[in-house]
Amino acid sequence: MTNRSRLTLTALTLVAAGAFAPVAQASGFQLREQSASSQGNAFAGVSAGGFDISAMFFNPATMTLYSGNQFALGATLIAADAKANDISGTRTSALAAFPAYEPISGPTSHKNAVAAKVAPNLYGMWSLSDDLKLGISVNAPYGFVTEYDSNFVGRYHALKTDLKIVDVAPSLAYRINQQWSVGVAFVARYADATLTNAVDFGLIGFPATIPGTLDGTAKLTGNTWAYGYKVGATYQPTEKLRLGFAYSGQMTMTLKGDIAFQYPATAPAPLVATLQAAGFKNGGGKADLDLPANASVGFNYQVNDTFSFQGEAAWTGWSRFKQLRVKLSDNVAPQPTETITDENWRDTYFFSLGGNWKLGNGWALRGGIAHDKGAVTDGYRTPRIPDGDRTWASLGASYAFSKSFAVDAGYTHLFVKDSKVELQTTASQSDPNFTRGNLNATYKLSGDIFAIGARFTF
Repeated sequence: MTNRSRLTLTALTLVAAGAFAPVAQASGFQLREQSASSQGNAFAGVSAGGFDISAMFFNPATMTLYSGNQFALGATLIAADAKANDISGTRTSALAAFPAYEPISGPTSHKNAVAAKVAPNLYGMWSLSDDLKLGISVNAPYGFVTEYDSNFVGRYHALKTDLKIVDVAPSLAYRINQQWSVGVAFVARYADATLTNAVDFGLIGFPATIPGTLDGTAKLTGNTWAYGYKVGATYQPTEKLRLGFAYSGQMTMTLKGDIAFQYPATAPAPLVATLQAAGFKNGGGKADLDLPANASVGFNYQVNDTFSFQGEAAWTGWSRFKQLRVKLSDNVAPQPTETITDENWRDTYFFSLGGNWKLGNGWALRGGIAHDKGAVTDGYRTPRIPDGDRTWASLGASYAFSKSFAVDAGYTHLFVKDSKVELQTTASQSDPNFTRGNLNATYKLSGDIFAIGARFTF
């Protein structure tokens, strides 16, 4: 495997992994933010109907719970904090005979690498009849920006990651009888990503050059559309209890990307020519991804006229994501034309409980707690996605100005378990981390989510 192949693989792998992480309901770098009203109770019971038509994102059948024609819009500010400490890095053990070249320079700590992000959402529902509802949702349910200083010890693994996701989903729901409703949605998903990392051309050109003295950059931009579906149902066994079930099928995405290399100004011209001839030149590639299915179940129990209790559980089959295969453009790297990276993610689970209090005079208050399992294990975690298990604490409120207009606000603080990056390389040039080196770091993670929305009935 050539060094060029490994770099292309690294860039495309991380774009692809980031692009399909949004399929998961609670894992990777995803934070639920599709509804200001449900944000207030940690999304407990959202599969059973939530508090407005935004629940269609999770379960299209929930539209039958609402009457008339409705429109909802909102925005969520996600402010995560990811500080790295105890950072250390060394180059491949192939340099063991040259100990002066093994350590990777840089500070042992790094400030917050995660940029704040605003994610909008938009929903519309039309009542074709009392029992038949047509809906559409537009969401940016996932997106992530991490950026590290140029002297970051892990710069060969990651410098900047900028991922944007947009979902457009037309939906249809039908009430079969007073107990059962069903729904289906078609999902069109667009992903756009830019990733950069440093390249140790000094190591690649060793022994003619010195490792760490000729750092350049690799930049990948990629985008794609993918299509999938959701199905759901609600069941009302009693007047007070309502259940909801939802399922999203697997989705296949083909990530197409272009990679560009920037050489340091001090790189000798003969070295640049040699690297370009070896495959370090601008080009492209693609990655085919089979995305995991996910399922959720929720309930809403109306205790009395003023208080209701909700719960939610969700599963995502991340364990099927064992490897990522990337096909390289023939004009970039004729050999090999396919490379493989081990991922070994694990299934994830999300559990939440919450409550809703109607105070009268148009006011309602909410609260909830949740646990959100991370998908990445220590041995495979990268600085691009310093994922960890999360515990939620949420509060929210709604105020109805009239029967046709209401506003919602929600807040969540995320308590995130410290996570470790433990990336290792060997002396083998077939090792994907051969040119990136070993990296160890401990991440202190937390996050705050602020959501606001408005609802209109007409």
